[in-house]
Amino acid sequence: MSIPVSNTLKQNFAKAKNLIENNQKFILISHEYTDGDDLGSALALARVLENMGKETALVAYGGVPENLLFLPGHSAVLSGLPENFTDYDALITLGCGVLSRTGFSELSLWSKPILNIDHHHDTQMFGTVNVWDEGKAANCELVYAMLQDWGAEIDKSTALNLLTGIFTDTGGFRHANVTAATLEVAAELLRKGAKLDLISRFTLSQKDLPKLRVWAMALEHARFDENRKVVYTVVTGEDLDKAHASEADLEGVVELLNTIPEAKFSMLLKQRGEEIKGSLRSEPHKGVDVSEIARSFGGGGHKLAAGFKFRGKIEKTDNGWKIT
Repeated sequence: MSIPVSNTLKQNFAKAKNLIENNQKFILISHEYTDGDDLGSALALARVLENMGKETALVAYGGVPENLLFLPGHSAVLSGLPENFTDYDALITLGCGVLSRTGFSELSLWSKPILNIDHHHDTQMFGTVNVWDEGKAANCELVYAMLQDWGAEIDKSTALNLLTGIFTDTGGFRHANVTAATLEVAAELLRKGAKLDLISRFTLSQKDLPKLRVWAMALEHARFDENRKVVYTVVTGEDLDKAHASEADLEGVVELLNTIPEAKFSMLLKQRGEEIKGSLRSEPHKGVDVSEIARSFGGGGHKLAAGFKFRGKIEKTDNGWKIT
């Protein structure tokens, strides 16, 4: 099946292939808040590079989230940069938008080639080569198009990784970013052996007691701001400890809050060490670009799904919540 791409994108596919052919050792790195799309695209591309005889190191800041441990190749993913990372020839970033969103400040001094692969509309084109298309529903859809253009083999494991990214970044094919081409790519990946029921079970359906407990806390804390038309909730570090839950267990909460009809957008604030991470969601008919809100806090993302972070601590007071 052939997926049409623009001439510009096709040229960038060729530049990316040339960069890879002229180098041997690659670090592939996802966004610091690793999700199925970033990790799925990294795992898929790494497998293709290894089949080309290349050496790869896969990196995800903080490691692989528990709900993605079913992905083929996940055991090779490092939670930090290799000790000898400066010996690698090139860096490939997946869905990072800006280099700092890898989570590793050491990379600010990286002077070797960078292949930036991204579908976020606010990416800063920081790569030596930039493979970018905001019309793609997921980075995995973009990587699929690139691999197809190269004539690379997509085996069963690669298909599962790619379909996971498409499934998670489209909310199970429910979001407005889904196009006919997205569904055609998904169908082709199913033909190649990817299992949709497996992806759905691990990323949507499967919930253990710690996850249910922390969801209950998040929903109990939820409030609606009538003036701003935002429904929001907060989860503190103490909440996570009490529920014996992780930050990854909160995946899906902000999407659930976004289903409230009166809200223009939803927001989840959660504690992560000394940082607070904010997640924002909206819908096309609500007329809010949440990426603009995220950028005001130094973050970014999509118009309907964005995030940000800043240093601070969430504390509960008699008058509500306070950030210090």
